[in-house]
Amino acid sequence: MIIKLGLFMSTDGKKNSFDSPLPAKLSNGITAKLLSYAYSAVITARNSAYDSLPSLSRRLDFPVISVGGIRAGGTGKTPVTRLIARHLIDNHNINVAILSRGYGRSSKKNVVVKPGEPADWRLTGDEPCMLHNNLPESWLGIGADRTALARMLSPLLPDRSVFLLDDGFQRRQTRRDLDIVCLSEGVFDDRLMPAGYLREPVSALIRADIVLVIGAQERADKLKEVRGRVDEYLSTALKSTKNLPVTAVLLRYPDVWVNARSGETAPRPPMESPAVVTGIARPERFLAELPGFSVIPSGVYKFPDHYNFKRNDIARIHNIYLYGVATTEKDAVRLLSPAFSGVRDLWYLREGLRFADEESGARVLSRAAGVAGMRVAK
Repeated sequence: MIIKLGLFMSTDGKKNSFDSPLPAKLSNGITAKLLSYAYSAVITARNSAYDSLPSLSRRLDFPVISVGGIRAGGTGKTPVTRLIARHLIDNHNINVAILSRGYGRSSKKNVVVKPGEPADWRLTGDEPCMLHNNLPESWLGIGADRTALARMLSPLLPDRSVFLLDDGFQRRQTRRDLDIVCLSEGVFDDRLMPAGYLREPVSALIRADIVLVIGAQERADKLKEVRGRVDEYLSTALKSTKNLPVTAVLLRYPDVWVNARSGETAPRPPMESPAVVTGIARPERFLAELPGFSVIPSGVYKFPDHYNFKRNDIARIHNIYLYGVATTEKDAVRLLSPAFSGVRDLWYLREGLRFADEESGARVLSRAAGVAGMRVAK
């Protein structure tokens, strides 16, 4: 039984010729094109202002590394933030403070979570909470104005610290010392919002210091091809090899299944036919991995990204207490709410990231460590 909830589908049931958040009848029409042109004009003017007036960006008291993207939706920004933070903590003894807007949270107030303190996803958002669960020794700051939030955090941080901006490429109010941009393989075939999913055109990559092309390990050849196109584009746009961003390919791979309540790990979820529940931007990637673990869902339930699950969303139509639930790591954060306290078997698939080649991976991590360890003139 397959049940789909909360999906964005085209009104005529046909697949769009381009990946678009709009219905197929609108995505290729003149209205969508005009809106994309208008959107392009706005972001071009905004970027020109920041480029010509450096005073619009504020310097913080510690080095700033931004991990962001030019496409809306799941492009791997949060896993990369975790990868960089873990490297800085484990290999360079650098204190990490992660700054995020906390998309999807119920509170609008600034929230600070200290190392060792538990994070509540309802106050922080699901992705920052997931990051803090994986990096309990890190600081976490949540707020709409991340520059103001950083100034509030600065007096609390040890001397050897760095700010990591999660999803920060377009947040140019804060001056950054390193811009890491995450791309998916379809970036050159996408279009500007609202006709497509691009927040900025590909030309915005000239602001990047590091460009990471991210995708499934079985797509490694295609990802390397996209990296080559990025290198070619940037060398032409910048007309110099001296200032070219470091580029690399990061491969996603399914790592291990984790019991969300106990932390127990297993090569596959110990459930015969679990209900599969997702509330992420691109669930098809996760769903495609399930057959490899011999997971045969008794039902598949798709919800919008960051969805706040409620018991009646699923329990009325499926006996999740009998079958258990298999889900993603981000969704598990929200499914641990009191509404689902009776679900004994709640397992999520933890994914890993690895560089496609050691040389480019070493360059990326070395660049991040060099920036994180530098002194900032106050």
